[in-house]
Amino acid sequence: MPNEQDRGRIEVDRADRRVIQQAAAVLRHRAIMAGYAGLEHKHVAFGLALILDEGARHYRDLDEQLQVSILAGCRRVLGDPESSV
Repeated sequence: MPNEQDRGRIEVDRADRRVIQQAAAVLRHRAIMAGYAGLEHKHVAFGLALILDEGARHYRDLDEQLQVSILAGCRRVLGDPESSV
């Protein structure tokens, strides 16, 4: 049975994964809108969204530095003003 510290870490991981999943959804939405506008290279956004989906799925297994970098990038995609810190 997980202790309090483990439960806290699990909750933080879940919240981080939600940020990554939200960023992937935003990228897909923007690519769809770009398609309606006739813009090229929307496939790049879909590809990145797929990579983020996998990153979210395996988040706990990633190197801590990679977790920090992915999360910061996702927060920028989501327009988080603190992401540039």
